[in-house]
Parts: sequence; C-alpha cells; structure tokens
Amino acid sequence: MALPAPWEDSLRDLDERLSRQGARARALAPESRAGYVRDCRRVAAWISERGVAGPADITPSMLEAALRDIGWAASTQRRALTSLREWLYPYFPRGRCPAALVDAPRAERAPVPRLSQDDAAALAEHAAGMIDDAPPRFTARALAIRDRALVEVLYGSGLRRQEACDLVLSSLDFEHETLTVVGKGGHARTVPMTEPCVDALRQWLDEGRPRLAAMAGFTAAARACVFLSRSGAPMDGSAVYRVVHRMLESLGRTGGPHLLRHAAATHMLEGPGGTGGAHLRVVQEFLGHASLATTERYTGVTTKAMQKTLRQAHPRG
Repeated sequence: MALPAPWEDSLRDLDERLSRQGARARALAPESRAGYVRDCRRVAAWISERGVAGPADITPSMLEAALRDIGWAASTQRRALTSLREWLYPYFPRGRCPAALVDAPRAERAPVPRLSQDDAAALAEHAAGMIDDAPPRFTARALAIRDRALVEVLYGSGLRRQEACDLVLSSLDFEHETLTVVGKGGHARTVPMTEPCVDALRQWLDEGRPRLAAMAGFTAAARACVFLSRSGAPMDGSAVYRVVHRMLESLGRTGGPHLLRHAAATHMLEGPGGTGGAHLRVVQEFLGHASLATTERYTGVTTKAMQKTLRQAHPRG
C-alpha cells in the first residue's frame, strides 16, 4: 500500500542513497538494501497512520511506540534501528537523529541449531542415494545430482544460501580444491572443498548440469551460474531452501541451508568424533565472519567435545 507522498519520496531517497553507496567498502547486498527499506516502510506506515506529516517530524518516543506495537522480536528491532538511522539521519542535526536516541533491546542469545556429525553423514548418504533412486526421466536424475552437490557445498564449504546461488563456474578451482565466493558486503573469500564436495560437483558439472542448462537454451545466466533450476535458470534462495528443507525432513529433522552452515562450523571446532578441531580464527575466515564474536556463538554447542578433550589431555582429567 502506497504511503503519503512525503513518506514515499523519503523511502525512495533512502533506496537511491543506499544504491549509490554500492562502491563503498561497506556495500550492502541487494537483499540487505531491500531489507533496510522494508523495515523503514513498516515503521513509516505505522507513524503516518497517526497523522505525522513526514520523517522530519519523527521523535524517539514515536519510534519506541512503533517498534513496540509492531511486535518485532528483539533481534529484528535492533536491525530495524540500524535501518532507521540510515533513513533518518539526513533530516536531523548531528547527534539528534531519533533512531540513534532509542535504546536497542538486549541481544537474545538464541541457541544455535544442532546437527550432529552422524546427522550430517546420514544427510550426505541420503543425498547420494537419491541419485540411485531417481526415476528414469530426463531431468529427475539431473536434479538429484544437483541436490547432492548443493548439500555438499553448503555443508562442506560452509556457504550461505545466497552465496551458493551466486556461485559461478569460474569460481571453482578443482586443481587446488577451492572455491571463491562473494559474501556479505561484497567481500570475497576463498574456501577449501571437501573431497565429497569435489566429487559431487564434478558429477553435477559433467552429467547433471548440462541437461538443465539445455532447458534454458544456454542463456548467459545459465552459462555462468553453478546451480540451475529445473527450467535451466539460476537457482534462487527459496529453491535452495526447499531442497535442503525437504532432505532434512526426510531424516526427521527441520531446518534449511543455514543449519548446514552452522553444522560445518560446529563440526570443524569439534574435530572428527569430537576430538578437538580447528582454531576459532580459522573457522571465522572459513565462514566469512567480519567479527570473531559472531563465530564465538558456535563455541557454546561444543562443550561436550571440550569436556572429552579435557578428560583425554589434561594431566588431572
């Protein structure tokens, strides 16, 4: 629903301003930029419905009431305040932006979802078995091969969902068994591939992908992207989620691509069989986290592995 003109104009200005920032080191991904505008539009709708003329008339108390009434979770409110600061700062003197004067709610330390090493092995086995069980149709086997490769990439290389969607053929280096992805903020990183990941990708590129690429008539997009949809177009995030969610459901688990990324981080920290693994800094680089604090979330779920290591290695264990 369209808002009154001053609000629509202001939100349009925000979108254009964020677009112009694309060349900066802190460039926002298109999805993040859309999220900024979406957050601000929701708050703008709430405030404009109460007769406020425009963004320059917003007060901190209005924002507090809007955030409270909208009912966002604490984490969403913190994100929204970041969006609101970006939107409103041009309308106010330095230090007077109302969004900067609202206290963000305290962080909720939600538990990281858990997928055990045995679960991950079962998922990989299930994905491989789907290829053998695929009905003898032109695309059925190709899709099963793709789904196995997708799961192996998400878990084996710890990719985000959108990073898997954006993966291009030129980013795969089979000689060195690495792949290069562009993560949040446009920052590129090169990560290793596991042997199962390499095998699954080779099978996909040699056998499965050519079949689906032909469906799109080898368009430029189909030629570039690693993972393709049934129609031969590049996969989008929702399609990737459906593939992973369906596989996890078949094993009695719930979740999506991010659960595999969480599992990759946790299992690297645990090491094989929980015997102790990678240094936290290595996992930070592997995941592409800007802050070590983000990576440290995964240390809380490896307590059992730590206890096991203590018993084995400490002189008084």
